[in-house]
Amino acid sequence: MGVLQENQLQRDKELAKLLNMTLEEVQKLPIASPDAIRVSDGNQPKDLEDLYHDYKFMNFPAYLRTLMKTSATRRHPELFKFLKSVKHKNCLDFGSGVGTHAIALLENDNSVGILDVPGKLMIFAEQRIRARGYDKICGAYFNWMDLPDNLYDVVICTDVLEHVEDPIHELERIRKTLKIGGALHLQVSTMIKPSSGHFASSIEKWKKEGPSYLKKYFQKIGATLYKRIK
Repeated sequence: MGVLQENQLQRDKELAKLLNMTLEEVQKLPIASPDAIRVSDGNQPKDLEDLYHDYKFMNFPAYLRTLMKTSATRRHPELFKFLKSVKHKNCLDFGSGVGTHAIALLENDNSVGILDVPGKLMIFAEQRIRARGYDKICGAYFNWMDLPDNLYDVVICTDVLEHVEDPIHELERIRKTLKIGGALHLQVSTMIKPSSGHFASSIEKWKKEGPSYLKKYFQKIGATLYKRIK
């Protein structure tokens, strides 16, 4: 059974093992409660890396339980269909979170790189991936690192750009590391919710500049899928 087909009990057992908790303790953790999704105090910080490094405003185990569920059940249907169809490609999970989408790609014999802010979440994602027997992650990048040009056939970026200071800069990084003709799954939330890290300045910049950037460099081939054309 693949990661996208697992039920809540299977996810809870995995989380309990990874966090060295009992199953009963894990099952008491809330999902999508305020304490499970609050990444900031509502103010946009000067240093986003510091904000996403230690998750000091939340119940971190509850956050992991929440992301393990939502990343497997509450994303765009086209993403799940796409993840199941990609095989034998070089892929990047940009904003890898708890590693669910990277694992789904690894299950289909893809080479997969992951990228996120260095800290607790990235450590957990790598631990989760390796615990499933995937020891050869093809690159674990931090948010500030340079990415190789024209390396990836596929990039997954879902619910990430609303959390960053400059979403267009991040999309440019994605474009450069994606091969000409490569496929991008992209979904950006425009719901402003600072406590969850959806900052107004990021979203306004995306709404103002994102569509024209995509139109210039990508061909839309689905509701959330794009092909790099230059």
